[in-house]
Amino acid sequence: MRPGRVLRSFTYAPWPVLLATAGLGLALSLYHGASSDGPAFCVAVNGISVVGSWPAVLQAELAVNPLQRILAAWFLMLLAMMPPLLAMPLMHVWRSSLPARQVRAAAAFVLGYTAAWMLAGPVLWAISVLLQVTVGDAALPLTLLFALLWSASPWHRAALNRSHRARRIGLFGWAADRDCLGFGLSHGGWCIASCWAWMSVPLVSGAWHLPMMLMAGLIMLVERLAPMAPPRWLWQTAVSSALLHTFFNQRDTERPHG
Repeated sequence: MRPGRVLRSFTYAPWPVLLATAGLGLALSLYHGASSDGPAFCVAVNGISVVGSWPAVLQAELAVNPLQRILAAWFLMLLAMMPPLLAMPLMHVWRSSLPARQVRAAAAFVLGYTAAWMLAGPVLWAISVLLQVTVGDAALPLTLLFALLWSASPWHRAALNRSHRARRIGLFGWAADRDCLGFGLSHGGWCIASCWAWMSVPLVSGAWHLPMMLMAGLIMLVERLAPMAPPRWLWQTAVSSALLHTFFNQRDTERPHG
C-alpha cells in the first residue's frame, strides 16, 4: 500500500474520532502533570534498602502518590495511547449491532476494555516502582531493551494474532450487551498481553513521560496494523517490518520507467 493511501485511510471513520480522543487524552495528561506536584509515576523513595523491603518501598511511594492519583494518571495515559488501537474491534462491534444499539454496543465494548487495563495499571505501576528503585537511572534503557525483545518474541506475536480475532456479537437484549462487554474484556486481556512491555516504558521515564507515551503509542499502533504472522522469533520486529512494507514495498512501481 502506498504512503498516500495509508495516510488517507486515517481520514475515514472511526479514525478521526479516535485520534481526536487520543489528542484530548494527551492534553489532559499534560495538564494533570503540570497542575500537580510532579508526575504521578515518579519514584520518590530515598534511603530504603530494596532487599526484603519491597512492601515498605511501595507504601512509601503511595504516601507520596496516593492510589487515586495514580489511577487518574493511568486512565489519562490509556486515553492518550489506546483509542487508535481500537479502530478494528470497534468497527466490528458497530457493524455487528443493530443501528439502534450501535452506540450502546460500542460503549459496552469500551467499558470492558478499559476495565481490563485499569486492573493491569496498579500491577505495572508497582513493577515500575520496584525497577526504578532497584536499578535507578538504568530503568528506562533496560525497559526499552526488554520491550524491543518482547516485540521480537513469538509470545508477543501470538498475543497480537489473538487480538485480531473478532467475536460474535448478539443482536438483542442482555445477550448483546454481554457479548460486547465480554469482547471488550477479552480484547483488553490480549492487548495487555501484547502491549504491557511498551506500556511500561512511560512509567519509568520520569521527565520523559509524555515523549515516551507518544513513542510507545506509535509503536503499538504500527504493530497492531501489521499483518498477522506465525509466532516465531522475528528480529526484524513488527515495527520495522510494517514501516518497511508501508513505505518501500512498491518502490519499483513508483519509479519512473524508461
